[in-house]
Amino acid sequence: MAARDLVTPPEWREHVAGWLVLWGVPHLEQRLTISISTRLQTSLARCLLDRSEIRIAAFVADAPRSLLREVLCHETAHAAVRELYGRWVKPHGGEWRELMHAAGFAPHVRLPNPRTVTITGHSRRRVLWEHRCPVCQVHRLAGRPVYQWRCADCREAGLSGELIVQRAITRLGSAS
Repeated sequence: MAARDLVTPPEWREHVAGWLVLWGVPHLEQRLTISISTRLQTSLARCLLDRSEIRIAAFVADAPRSLLREVLCHETAHAAVRELYGRWVKPHGGEWRELMHAAGFAPHVRLPNPRTVTITGHSRRRVLWEHRCPVCQVHRLAGRPVYQWRCADCREAGLSGELIVQRAITRLGSAS
């Protein structure tokens, strides 16, 4: 199951109801469901517009209250924009920004400081693999080891072109 079997706190519904009244779509509250998802790993939340559902990442549910409110408002604004303007409006367009301003939040698409949220139990680092030719030292990086790759120059010279594959670095730049 995509969502944690937890009841969302009543204060979340209160915030959502307040924003929807402010934005002139109070009837949307009856259709909108909010769940906590343990499957969201890189996104803070997701608004599934066709299902009228907001999914909050489990690690955000444990984040500071101010961040949680902003994320919840962000996703609720997506649902309200769809209700007010239809399906062809831009997700983070002017209409969405107006709703965020009206609710008292800056209309961020991404967090200004990505380290605001620490994911407990999950590593934000992504391992990169180095593929290096032992003859000419040409190398390339990939997100996974690819043992089929060969060095084109060495293959042209009649050699096997086989590359040495090893863990190289993480996305954050530290050696592993």
